[in-house]
Amino acid sequence: MEEEHDFQFILPLNPTDLVNSCGDQYYVKEVYSNKEIPEKLLECKSKLNHSKDAFYIFETFDTFFSIIESSGTDAGSIKNLMRAFDLLYVTVDKLRTGLSETLGSKEPPSNQTRNSHLNLSKMTLYLQVNLVKKIDTVLQRAMRDQQLNVQKKRGKQSETLEQYPDWDVKRGNFLVQLFNVLQLPLERLWSPPVAEEDFISMLCDICYRTLELSPLRNDNRHIFNTIFQILGTCIKRFNQAMTFPARILQILRGTEHAAVTVANGILTLHEEYGISSVFSILIKSIVEALKLDSADTTVSKHFSAFLLEFSNIAPGLIIPHLSKLGEELLDCQSHMLRNTVLQIIADAVISDLTAEDLSEEMKEVRNEFLDHLYDHILDVSAHVRSKALHIWVHLKTQHAIPLNYLSKVVAAAVGRLEDKSSLVRKAAMQLIKSTLESNPFSSKLSLEELLQKHKAEVEIMEKLTEHLEAERKKEEEFNEQWGDTAQEMLPHIEKHLTEFPSLEFDKEETDEELLEKILPLLRAKDYKKVFILVRKIDFLAGNHEAAAALKFEERVVYFLALLKSYHLLAAGLQLNNEEMVKQIKTVQFLKDSIEFTTIVTDAYPKLQDLLMSKTNTDVLEAVDLFTTGYMFGICGTDAGMQKMLMLVWSSDKEKRDAVSEAYRRVLFTTDLQARAHAIRVVQNLSKFLAIIDYGHYLSLETLMAEWVHSGEIDSAVIQVLFERFTLKLEGTTSSEARLALELLIMASKAKHSIVTANTAIIEDIAVGERARREPRLFASCLRLLLNGIDANNNAKYYKRHSTDAEFVKQVKRFFFDCFFHQKLKDFDGMATSVFEYIYRMCQSPDVLSQELLKELLKRFYKNWLVSASSESGDVDLDADKENENEPPLTQPTTIPYSQSLAIPQTQTQGGGSPSPGGRMPVFMVSRFVFCIGYMTIKEMIFLDMDVYNNMKYREELTAQQEKDTRTKEAGRKAAQQLRRTLNVSAMEVRKRLSNSAAEPQQEPDEDLVGATAEDNIAEEIHAICEDMLMYDPNGLLHWLTPVIIDICKKPGEYRDPKLQQAATLTLARLMSVSSRFCESNMSFLMNILNLTNNITIKCNTVVGLSDLTFRFPNIIEPWTGYFYVQLHETNTELRLTAIKMLSHLILNEMIRVKAQISDMALCIVDENEEIQNITKEFFKEIANKSNILYNVLPDIISRLGDTNLRLEEPKYRIIMAYILGLIQKDRQIETLVEKLCLRFPVARVERQWRDIAYCLSLLSYNERSLNKLLDNMQHYRDKVQNDEVYQSFRLIISNTNKLAKPELKAAVTEFETRLNECLAVKDPSAEAADSSQTDEPRSANRTRAVAANKKKKGGRKPTPPSAARRTARGRRTARSPQTSSDDTLSSDSD
Repeated sequence: MEEEHDFQFILPLNPTDLVNSCGDQYYVKEVYSNKEIPEKLLECKSKLNHSKDAFYIFETFDTFFSIIESSGTDAGSIKNLMRAFDLLYVTVDKLRTGLSETLGSKEPPSNQTRNSHLNLSKMTLYLQVNLVKKIDTVLQRAMRDQQLNVQKKRGKQSETLEQYPDWDVKRGNFLVQLFNVLQLPLERLWSPPVAEEDFISMLCDICYRTLELSPLRNDNRHIFNTIFQILGTCIKRFNQAMTFPARILQILRGTEHAAVTVANGILTLHEEYGISSVFSILIKSIVEALKLDSADTTVSKHFSAFLLEFSNIAPGLIIPHLSKLGEELLDCQSHMLRNTVLQIIADAVISDLTAEDLSEEMKEVRNEFLDHLYDHILDVSAHVRSKALHIWVHLKTQHAIPLNYLSKVVAAAVGRLEDKSSLVRKAAMQLIKSTLESNPFSSKLSLEELLQKHKAEVEIMEKLTEHLEAERKKEEEFNEQWGDTAQEMLPHIEKHLTEFPSLEFDKEETDEELLEKILPLLRAKDYKKVFILVRKIDFLAGNHEAAAALKFEERVVYFLALLKSYHLLAAGLQLNNEEMVKQIKTVQFLKDSIEFTTIVTDAYPKLQDLLMSKTNTDVLEAVDLFTTGYMFGICGTDAGMQKMLMLVWSSDKEKRDAVSEAYRRVLFTTDLQARAHAIRVVQNLSKFLAIIDYGHYLSLETLMAEWVHSGEIDSAVIQVLFERFTLKLEGTTSSEARLALELLIMASKAKHSIVTANTAIIEDIAVGERARREPRLFASCLRLLLNGIDANNNAKYYKRHSTDAEFVKQVKRFFFDCFFHQKLKDFDGMATSVFEYIYRMCQSPDVLSQELLKELLKRFYKNWLVSASSESGDVDLDADKENENEPPLTQPTTIPYSQSLAIPQTQTQGGGSPSPGGRMPVFMVSRFVFCIGYMTIKEMIFLDMDVYNNMKYREELTAQQEKDTRTKEAGRKAAQQLRRTLNVSAMEVRKRLSNSAAEPQQEPDEDLVGATAEDNIAEEIHAICEDMLMYDPNGLLHWLTPVIIDICKKPGEYRDPKLQQAATLTLARLMSVSSRFCESNMSFLMNILNLTNNITIKCNTVVGLSDLTFRFPNIIEPWTGYFYVQLHETNTELRLTAIKMLSHLILNEMIRVKAQISDMALCIVDENEEIQNITKEFFKEIANKSNILYNVLPDIISRLGDTNLRLEEPKYRIIMAYILGLIQKDRQIETLVEKLCLRFPVARVERQWRDIAYCLSLLSYNERSLNKLLDNMQHYRDKVQNDEVYQSFRLIISNTNKLAKPELKAAVTEFETRLNECLAVKDPSAEAADSSQTDEPRSANRTRAVAANKKKKGGRKPTPPSAARRTARGRRTARSPQTSSDDTLSSDSD
């Protein structure tokens, strides 16, 4: 009920203002305690129920005010808050009802009524708004407490939160209620009718607080719609347009989640209320704020999120402001902000600027936006460069890149392939791939084919140009004649039009027929009939009505022009302008295609480097891009596809899978089915096999095995391969058949049934007419037959051919035929296959092989040694014939041999030179020597593996039968032992048993019986290899070995290079059989390596040394230095062989990593790219092996930094940048920093200072490693005077500051301060006094280091090794006797 009141309610700035009385203002008479509030609330509820309106608030205001000002946090206080809110919610409903009746009447309310309702509205809404704020505050505090409990793992639910189960719903209802109140004409409560600013601000404030507190969710989206409807009403009706941008800017600046809600709200204001100026003001304010605070990452992040969200939902509204955003914000310091603006620009281009019918103005806008995106591909920030490239990828997928921008953008992406950031390189490769896949030119982009097409089309265009030029000349002549003709025709036209103003014709004749009649009539000058025909053509074309509407003079001119045109057509003068335009477009299209293809082709040499990158993303993206380019036929991708095969051996499974998938796409992806698909797959595989290098053969073989197991190579593909191999597939060439055979060999290694099911066919071809015409086919068939052995059979016991089998006899005959055929090129490969087949597929292979050699010796003796005919020629003659094209002799005539040779007298004459042997052709001697070597190595392997396994199998079967008679359990153990020891070699067993012999002996066990038998068998095999094979007086090798050594010893007498190569290779193979023979001939083999000039012999010797290292590591260990010497040879092939062998031996732990590894580090800058890649891969692999690289790193730094090496500084930096980039462990980096700092005092020249500082700048620093740098500053403070040293330390500061944590930034700041102090020039006396005070607490080590520096500056010799060792404070000081001053960088493991 409305009552008369004589007070005025003033909205307080501070709640305490209501407690004090002032004039006629309303004030709170009493503030109730927490105990009194529940009773007072009951009274309020009673009055509310008995009151029809909201005026009871005048009496109960103090109660609600007391609840708002209460500081209680117990459950009772919280309950009071919710009860008060419920009462006020009902009260506001009654208020709205009363106001609608009062303000809705046509008669204006009286002053008393107006004042009463004004006070009531202000008091009620004041209470409700502040009560909502109070509940929000309590709720936020409770949520923080709960988060703290979760962090401390208390797991207790806050009691406060339990009191607000549906607060979000009630809060939403309150805002809806508030919106409904604002829909009333509230301004009528004031006189004059202008709403009070504080009142409206109070209502808006609760909306702004909601935006700050609540994130947008699907279940509360309607709340935020209501909020912006409230704000829209206030802006439109209550002059809040200036306050709104300021408050929104404040909210965006400090609240992360507000970006989405504000963006959607501003769109709501625009769509529902037509408020667009507010956004312009807000954009302007944001730009100004960002220009001032762009370095603040938080502010930039929040504003960026808002701009990005708004551009997504309302691109049309933001486009008018993009130019300003681009100009003002793209130069801001924050990379996040630049990324946002670029993304907004891209979204605008995609949404509104991709249509083909854009106006010129909009095209200019689009080009301006695209220029911004293009420019920032070269941004200073890697994040922005990466973002710009990703945006271009997105634009390409949306077909939003104009053709004139395509090549330019791709060229920029190609340039970014060498970017220092892996993110940028990855984005650049993705852009190139995207443009390639959706290029507008062709599905095949072979540069050579495009150039040929362009040349042909240019020729056509030139001919067309000549033709058009000829027609233009004819037209000019015709125009000259037309003037006279027109004068003659004009009277006839005028007369005819006058007599017959309108004519109608039938449609019996076509235009072509009428045109054919015009030319004869024109030549006959029968102009009347000509004009009738022209009018008829015009009538048939439907133009007679338009012509009739013209004036007489205009009609005369019209028909005269028609006559001229038809005259031209009748005369055959057709200007092919359209054809010319089309041809010009074709030529331009091909020109654009060539430009695009050239740019993309230029990318692939750079991509080859990325295939060997240390970063996985580089490798994976490069593999993907190479695959795509290969499928498009890009020139240069073949080399990359071959290089990718090296990744098959990577230890990273992700890389291996990527390579496998890449080849699967290239080779197995077709749009065909069934047999057609199989034929296409075989064609793809054959084509690829034909182009790969021999070095990649094993890699492809590994992939083939994988594809066989996975089913890509199925029975249909195998069937097609056999049809090609057997020439049953129509149109198959001999080269295609050979490729099919090689593919079958690869596939059968993974699936032996491919061979076993077709053995008869393979054998027939192997010794048939085709093989005789092409001996390589014979060797390949034998290799294929070997794959018939089941590789999964652990015992490897399979049926062998008997020595008198027909196929074995045919193989022997074929071998002899090939042996004596001088023109056979690859005899070594054929002989290798024969002996391999004999030792793996035949019974008694040792006997069979000796029979082969004896048969050869018999034929030698019969045909050459006994024959006295001079027609046979002698060795010198044959050698001269073979070597007539050889270069002049550069080999030494003799090679020293450390022991006297016991050559049997039956084989030699005077001086150890076999005189009758001089009549044998050299090629036969070379082949025979090769066969001796290979047969020996196969014999050793046969004994070591096959014989050993067979004997062991028999022993274990016997033992198992004995044990089975005792207990079943013992039998089970024996079976386990049997499975565990099968398929190993005698050499491996001896090593294993020798290692176990050093372990403490325990009580004998029954299970050790098998081990004892195993030991006996291995020793027996070892004795055979050591004593019988090489030293048995009745053995064949005993008689042949001295001859081989004699050939190696006398290269001046046996001058044929192939003979020398075969003899040296055979010597190395003989040495691998017996340790005694190896040790006695080791120095001789080293002499051959050092003295020979034949590169093939050197390479073979290095490979032989590698094999010997696996066989007899203790014998070879003193000679390993010769491996490293080969790395400095001038011949590329020799260096490549040496680096391969060293990498293999070190990674298999056959050679201990020593100081010589610095020689391998030099190969990182070798002139040969393959050597570089192998070396980098080697260091990458040893970096993954515990602390190996870290332990040898000091030696690498010391030796490469030695001034005597004279290594160029750029090369030194390349090497160290790669190697130090592999050190990732923080502990290793910390120790390395200290060791490098300790090198400064003993560095002799400025070059060494620069090298050490550069190495320090390459490391990644954390707080501890940076403190190490600070602690050791006394060692390099005087070196900072050098500009390059100082710049290296500045680089450390710059790199460490990026994305550093506050603690690390503090350490960087301290280091920078200390570094600058080193540059300051001080008074000498003050400096001395200062140093005397500060240096006392420091260790004596630093004093000695400084003294060493002073001595060095005075021209005295550097610190001796003993002093250098004393500087290593508290660290291990043991050194080798050869320690130099560089050994301050000691090697210790983490």
